[in-house]
Amino acid sequence: MPAKVSSAERGRWSPTQRRVVVESIVAAVCAYILSAAFEAALIRSLGPTEWELAWVSDVALAGAFGTAVYLWRHLLTTRRELEERERGQLVVDTQLSIAADIQRQLLPPLPPNEYGFEWAAALRSAGTIGGDFYDFMPFGPTQLVVLVADVSGKGIPAAMALGSLRSTFRALVRQSSDPARIVTQLSAGLYDDWRGALYVTCFVATFDLRQRTITSTNAGHPPAIVKGRGGLHFLHRGGPPAGLFRDATFERESMQLHTGDACLIVTDGVTEALDGTPLEHNLGQMGLWRSTGDAARLCQAVMTRALAAHGPTDASDWDDDRTVVVATIGPAPGPRGRSNGGSRYGHH
Repeated sequence: MPAKVSSAERGRWSPTQRRVVVESIVAAVCAYILSAAFEAALIRSLGPTEWELAWVSDVALAGAFGTAVYLWRHLLTTRRELEERERGQLVVDTQLSIAADIQRQLLPPLPPNEYGFEWAAALRSAGTIGGDFYDFMPFGPTQLVVLVADVSGKGIPAAMALGSLRSTFRALVRQSSDPARIVTQLSAGLYDDWRGALYVTCFVATFDLRQRTITSTNAGHPPAIVKGRGGLHFLHRGGPPAGLFRDATFERESMQLHTGDACLIVTDGVTEALDGTPLEHNLGQMGLWRSTGDAARLCQAVMTRALAAHGPTDASDWDDDRTVVVATIGPAPGPRGRSNGGSRYGHH
């Protein structure tokens, strides 16, 4: 139950109200003194007659009244403009909120944990909407094509481009699982749509879950990191950002994966947040490379470190979208496991 307010408390003025009353009285006194001084100076300099003195008083009163009316009308107009701007901002905020919901709905669910692969992903936009995106598309019974992308620019233009990027990527994966071919055709399509005004840095990788291989193409994106038996491997082979040039071509690279390996894919919002400190060094400090089979923990740790960092030291107002996608490889299933049975992935 809210506390009852006594009649004495209701009649008591707040500090703000008292300050307004005091300021109004002071302003009235100052106006009176100034007007009296002005009238006295005018009388001394002109020596007016009684009629002229009355005329001067009427002019002063009319001027004061006109000024008061002007200030009142100006206040009303300013308040009306502020209300219109607030209504307009409310409409924009509502539209941005709807756009953010649509963006979240475009993000796919995580793939099922099959063949010893475990998946995790996290995306944090710098604003209400952003330009980062990730996607998972099955190809055949045991292949999974992964996209991690960052559209150039920020805000509404970058967010609008995500719908085109997603639909184009999915249409291309239905035709081929070759990352180099996918990104080459993706780049050509995006250039036709945007003429280089917008472009996409992206990393596309095809995971063969049964054969335990990764084949990837990097389009101007931070290299993916694979922690394998031989140490850390950086997947950077590819080409320029997709959609930047008319006839860009892209290379691919492949490597074998083993039990205990982990693959980490991030956008530049993560690497820039660390201000040049290598991501693998941060993970080594946290001891996370020694963890296996815990994709969610690795993903959360990387995102937490990226969100806590302050970005480049030479950019005071820096902020960017941050995206992390992780795959860890656990023990392969036995003869009765998924490798010899059916898969929950749809057939191509």
